[in-house]
Amino acid sequence: MVCVDSHINGSEDPGGTVIRRSGTGWAWLFSVLLLTAAPALATTISNPTFLDASSSSFDDIGPTGSVSGSAASLTSSDPGGFSLRYEAVVGADLGGAGGSQFTESFTGSLSLSFEVTEVAGVNWWVGIDVMRAGALSIVSDGSGSALVTLDALTVTHAGAGALVGSLSLAAISLGNGAAPAGSPDLPFSQSGTATIAGVGSGSAQLVTLVFTFTASAATLDAPAGLVHGDEAALRMGRDSSLSSFTADDYPGAGGRSLAADGLFVTAYLPLPEPRAEALLALALIALGWFDRRQRR
Repeated sequence: MVCVDSHINGSEDPGGTVIRRSGTGWAWLFSVLLLTAAPALATTISNPTFLDASSSSFDDIGPTGSVSGSAASLTSSDPGGFSLRYEAVVGADLGGAGGSQFTESFTGSLSLSFEVTEVAGVNWWVGIDVMRAGALSIVSDGSGSALVTLDALTVTHAGAGALVGSLSLAAISLGNGAAPAGSPDLPFSQSGTATIAGVGSGSAQLVTLVFTFTASAATLDAPAGLVHGDEAALRMGRDSSLSSFTADDYPGAGGRSLAADGLFVTAYLPLPEPRAEALLALALIALGWFDRRQRR
């Protein structure tokens, strides 16, 4: 007589073989069927594109040296998300005859678009992380002073879905007017996270995010001075080629890294919440395991 290990509902076939159907075995089999039959999540992210519409200038002639500029690039991309890095620099210095002060102003504007595809009527979510890192730096090289400002980052959403949460980042500034002989350096690392939530249409849906901020570097002559302000710079992952200008140098003060500074944007698909089928399957597996241990 052949005996198949079991604990529930034994029966005998005409040949005298006892077949016992195991409750534990049924639980495992049913769990596997549930997990394999459950539909996979279909959300994908594709076609990330960007447009850098920031202002730019470069002046390395005469008593005033100034620069502002930016660049952007995709650092990774796949159906589960992508990452983008935006770099910027703003700097100014005043020396010799030509004025008592000068301010280099910068407007950062980055438009980012991508497509989300999901089955019609199914909810989708895309996580968005933002980090802005760099430093405000002043180098005292004259009788004057300097002031650097980085204004708040604002983010607007258009297209599919709705932005849940805020990606705005606070403004910061640095000056040495109270101690003109000093060369202060203010590193910063700011971050924010939000979610874009929508409903699938069965085809690609376009999402657009626009990131904007302003910044300035002011070089100021001392009253009755020699028209010689200090160097001022916003270092955010980009170096300039101004001659005799060191405020924006890398690694520079604090030993900074070009690659680690900038505005970083990451879009990703959040981990899915447990589905009802998966939870039921796990429960059946746990019950089967407990039943087996109890009978042993």
